[in-house]
Amino acid sequence: MQKRETLAEKVERYKDKPTDTATYEIEGQIFIVTAHFVGEKNLDKVIYDHAFHRAMEDSETA
Repeated sequence: MQKRETLAEKVERYKDKPTDTATYEIEGQIFIVTAHFVGEKNLDKVIYDHAFHRAMEDSETA
């Protein structure tokens, strides 16, 4: 069985990676979300999937 990585281990491993922070308010409660860009995704696939889903949503509302 593979050992799960702890939050502290992830923080240490990704501390030099770029981040982006966004604040959202949902039903009066504030949430701060920090995205860590670690380079573990296929950017071409992510952009294609996003564009595809966006096009589908646009066609449903048109």
